[in-house]
Amino acid sequence: MTELISLAESIPTDGNYEPWLFRAMLDELAHNELGIGFIYTVLNALAKRHELTDAVVVLEHENLSTQEFRLSGAEMNGDTVQFLSRQPGVYCVPDVVGDIEKQAVQTACQLALSLHLARFTAAHDALTTIANRRTFDIALANSAVRSARYGWPFTLVLIDLVGFKKINDQYGHDAGDRLLRQFGFSLRLSIRQGDLAARIGGDEFAVILNNAEGHEAMGFVERLRSEMLKSGENIAFTTGTATSPRDSTDPLELTRIADARLYAKRGIIHQ
Repeated sequence: MTELISLAESIPTDGNYEPWLFRAMLDELAHNELGIGFIYTVLNALAKRHELTDAVVVLEHENLSTQEFRLSGAEMNGDTVQFLSRQPGVYCVPDVVGDIEKQAVQTACQLALSLHLARFTAAHDALTTIANRRTFDIALANSAVRSARYGWPFTLVLIDLVGFKKINDQYGHDAGDRLLRQFGFSLRLSIRQGDLAARIGGDEFAVILNNAEGHEAMGFVERLRSEMLKSGENIAFTTGTATSPRDSTDPLELTRIADARLYAKRGIIHQ
């Protein structure tokens, strides 16, 4: 909120300038979190206000390269080069927007991008960019509540890489990190829309397969094995599953059951 107050104080209110931008920000916050969607909302409002045919805002962030957002989410292609500079700022066709208003738009969009990235960082594992343990725990609790209340099934899959410590010891942590990143990427490719993949420990992962009975986990595991083979990373992994509401609707009990089944399989592998 302090960022919004500072932004409000920075918006000029000379005789001809209507502080529409700050009101647009408050309207967005009333319905959604301030993020990437707000950037396109602002560009569309700016285009309507000044009858623009095109508009782009170029933003910078310390953790990203230059980011470009175009009116209505249109693709950045060759026809924008003639008016677009790679320097941060707001670029309009026709160029009829005053500098003060452009600066206000850029400031608001920069704030929205920073808030979006801060939320993403807080919810995702830094190495693999899939969900982190905190996000997973919240999602598991929510799925369990829905399953208990409405009977909606879901399957929890716990995954453990086999021999990961040996890879770290033999080839170094850079090789181990590369493998973890690839495994996370393969997980994203293997789940369906609406499912969640998370890294919950060093070489431990978890997946929530929503609206899925236990047998559907087999299809997921096969997709994951196929994606890992295509990546060229040949490492075995063990899985354990628990399905709600059949096994339990309690998140801790589901985790215990899936963990016990995982380690039972791991014992078979090491025999």
